[in-house]
Amino acid sequence: MVLGIVASLVGLVKVRLLHTNIDNYVFRLHYRWTTTFCYLACALVAASDYIGKAIQCYEGSGAPAPKPINTYCWIMSTFTINTTNTDGSHYSHRGSNFEGTGTYDPIRHTKTYHAYYQWVPFVLFFQGCLFYLPHLMWKASEGKTADTLLQGLQFNSMDDDREVKRNNIVKYLQSSWGRNGRYFSVYIICETLNFINVIGQMFLLDTFFGGVFMTYGTQVLKYMVEDEDDGMHDPLITTFPRVTKCDFYKYGPSGSVERRDAACILPQNMLNEKVFITMWFWFVILATFTAIQIVWRLAIACSPVLRVRVLERRGKISATPEVEREVRLLHLGDYFLLDILGRNLDACNFQEVLLTALGCKDSDDNDNTYHSYCQPEEDDPLARKRQMEHEDTPV
Repeated sequence: MVLGIVASLVGLVKVRLLHTNIDNYVFRLHYRWTTTFCYLACALVAASDYIGKAIQCYEGSGAPAPKPINTYCWIMSTFTINTTNTDGSHYSHRGSNFEGTGTYDPIRHTKTYHAYYQWVPFVLFFQGCLFYLPHLMWKASEGKTADTLLQGLQFNSMDDDREVKRNNIVKYLQSSWGRNGRYFSVYIICETLNFINVIGQMFLLDTFFGGVFMTYGTQVLKYMVEDEDDGMHDPLITTFPRVTKCDFYKYGPSGSVERRDAACILPQNMLNEKVFITMWFWFVILATFTAIQIVWRLAIACSPVLRVRVLERRGKISATPEVEREVRLLHLGDYFLLDILGRNLDACNFQEVLLTALGCKDSDDNDNTYHSYCQPEEDDPLARKRQMEHEDTPV
């Protein structure tokens, strides 16, 4: 299993030097970085089950428990006891110095069972697949349209055939005006799925950990700023206990059932607590960025002015009234395809594609090329210069 995860991880994080940018940076945070994090954490947690011991239980005498007890406690889950005491003295006078352990009193205590640890690698792998799914849907729908359309011009802006390739792009754009709505719609759906996914996974983990994940990060922050004398228990340890209790029942010599109490050490939880506190903060950041991106996308869809300004920035031009009018009339799908082209082409090539596809010519104000002071078609080439010398006044 570990080898399969590592192979998937290597294939995922392998970054090609030449690639077409068909999504934004926030989108990549989901399918590239978050998926990589989930798979890496999955590999580490799964490896901890095979390197060393996933669980080690001890009986009352302090001797290591036999293997059947270790196996039983790992499969059937362990538990901790909790208390309403806030001074922390409960644990020491009940027979143990470890939080969550001690002599169980059914009147004062309740049991909290921890059965999640054996499923953590599978949950992390499932999370990585969920984060990659919207990107997979987008790639299947996009069908390398942008990559085919660009014809490698995004890699070599000074291609000898760049004029031919630009003309091919323009022909495709002009022949597909008004028919790229699905291109934009599917991308918006995938962005929305990214947001739903990250929020849904927070609720999924909250259910998986028994209702403690949603407040996990805030409790850790609160514990860090609180004084030690306040008696607040460390949320890292209460959520992922390192020492737990386990009751093993067997038949005695006379046939009666005997209960053997064991204290079990869970080394894996030291890794789990760090993985999931990192994940909590990352999910909050990721959800915030994704929400901002969706709001920006909605603003683009509702504001023709913003669409004009974005394409101006891509092509490094100042839009003339004619260009602005044509951009305002573009369908959202047509604009989105132009935006993808603008992200991959250099400003010079994109400017040529944009203005030609819209049927506009760059104005003289935007033309930065050199022109002679006088135009050859003028009857008197020096007339303008004489007029300026006549109007000139000494300073």
